[in-house]
Amino acid sequence: MIRMYFLAFYMLLGSFGFHAQAPCSDFNDPGNPAGNWAPAAPPNGNVSVGFGSPNALDGTQYLILKDLSGSSWYENNNDFKNIGEKFRGQCLYFDFYIENDSGFGAPYHPNITLSDGTNSTTFVATVAVTPGSGWVRIKAPIELSSGGILPSNSEGAWTMTTPNAAIFDNIMMNSTTLSITPDMTSTQQEVVYFDNICIKPCSDCNECNSNFKIQATTSTSSHITTAQVFLESTNSPSLYSVDWGDGTVSGVLTSHVYTNPGSYKVCVTQYENGKPKCTTCILFCVKPMDSNIVQKNNAASPLKDISAIAKAEIGTAKVSNYLLVPNPAKNYVDLQTNLSKKELVSVRIFDISGKVVANKSETIESGRQNIRIDTEKLIEGTYIVEIKSGDKTNSQKLLIQK
Repeated sequence: MIRMYFLAFYMLLGSFGFHAQAPCSDFNDPGNPAGNWAPAAPPNGNVSVGFGSPNALDGTQYLILKDLSGSSWYENNNDFKNIGEKFRGQCLYFDFYIENDSGFGAPYHPNITLSDGTNSTTFVATVAVTPGSGWVRIKAPIELSSGGILPSNSEGAWTMTTPNAAIFDNIMMNSTTLSITPDMTSTQQEVVYFDNICIKPCSDCNECNSNFKIQATTSTSSHITTAQVFLESTNSPSLYSVDWGDGTVSGVLTSHVYTNPGSYKVCVTQYENGKPKCTTCILFCVKPMDSNIVQKNNAASPLKDISAIAKAEIGTAKVSNYLLVPNPAKNYVDLQTNLSKKELVSVRIFDISGKVVANKSETIESGRQNIRIDTEKLIEGTYIVEIKSGDKTNSQKLLIQK
C-alpha cells in the first residue's frame, strides 16, 4: 500500500511538471567556493586554482585559473549530468575574463567543453577578448542538432573536431562532465577568470529584474566619492542604464564620481526593445568629509584641488600643444604633441584618489609627434593626465571605457 502511495505521489509530481534544480556554480560559498569543481584526473589537471572579487558584472567572487605545465583542465563531474535530458531549451551561461594570455597575442574566443566521458563538444563564443579587455557573459543553447547541424546562437556555436550530429546529441543527452581551461599557448603564464557557470532560461523576456546594490569608496586626498552599481540579475549589462541622481546617466559598467556631499536617488532601469521595462531606485548618501581629515590630507595630496585642475583644463584646452586621442580610451591613449622645439615631455596619469597609475617620459622632436601610453590595465572611470615640458605643466581629463 505504501509503495502505491509513493508511486501516485511521483506521478502527481510529473503531472505538475516537476523538474530538476538547474545547476549554478557562482564560487561564492565561503566554506567551499569550488563546489564540485576540481582539477581533471592526472595527467590532465595541471591547473592552479584561486578566487578573487569582485566580478564587475555582478560584484561577487569569481574563480581564477592559472595554467601549469601540461594539459590544464578544471572539471565538474557532478552538477551538469544529462543536461540535454533535463534542461533542453534552456541555456548554459558563463562569465569570462583574461588577465594574461602568455603571449597568445590574438583575440581569444571564450569557450566551455561538455563531455559524455568518451566524446566532447566545445561551445566557442563569437565575442573576442584580450587581456584586460573586461568581463563578458556568454550563453550556449542546450539543444540537439537539427538536420545534422550543431546548435548555435548569436553568441557562438557548438563545435567538434569531427562534427557528428548523432555523437553530439548523445553528449548533450548523456553529459557527464563540464570542463574549462586556461590553456592557450605552449608556455605556462595564462591566467583566466570564470564565474556564474549556470543553466537558466535563454531569454529573460518574462523576467524583469532591475534590483542592484551600490559599492562606493571615498578618497581622503581628493575628497570625492566613486560609486559602482552591481546588478542582482545575470541579464546582459547592456539592457540597463543608471541614473545617478545628479543629472548623469550611464551604463551599469561605468563608475560614477560624486564631488559634492548629499543625498542622491540612484535608479537602475531595465530595457526591452529599447523601451523601459522596470526601474529600481535606492537613496544613496554621500557624507561630507571630516574637516580635520580634509585639512590634514590637503597638505600632502598630489591632486590638491580637482576643480582647479578641471578649470585649468578648460582654460588651456584651446591653446594647448597637447591632445589626448582617443578620449574616452580603452587599451591605450596617444598624447599628440605639437612643440616648437625639441623637449623632454613627462606624462603622469592620476586616478581619482591622487595615485599615479601610469607614467612615461620621452624626448620629443618639434612638430606633430605622438607618445603612446598603455591604459589596458586601468579600470573604467575618470583620470587626470599631467603633462610637463620645460617649466610648463598641462592637466587634462581622461575617461577610460572598457
